[in-house]
Amino acid sequence: MKILLSIAPIFLLLIGCVTNQEAGENSNTSSNQTQVSQAVKKDNSNCRKVKVSGSRLKKEICMTNEEEEAMAEKSQRILRDQQNRERVRQGMPDPG
Repeated sequence: MKILLSIAPIFLLLIGCVTNQEAGENSNTSSNQTQVSQAVKKDNSNCRKVKVSGSRLKKEICMTNEEEEAMAEKSQRILRDQQNRERVRQGMPDPG
């Protein structure tokens, strides 16, 4: 029992140190993200707020026109590939 009482404060102290380091890292990450978002806003970018699943808060997303076009093209390619896989699985001919 005495050993447990002497180890418990050390254990709690170590846990406190770890949580303080994580909090410091999170604050540094937030400041870096705000600096990056300010730099992006200065560029020719379009910013919009998007609903995030599982959250009440909206997230602001900033992308340049080229990035938006690339993302739309990638989404279309993924959709087309998935539809082609489904056709192959069902044995349907390619509509092309």
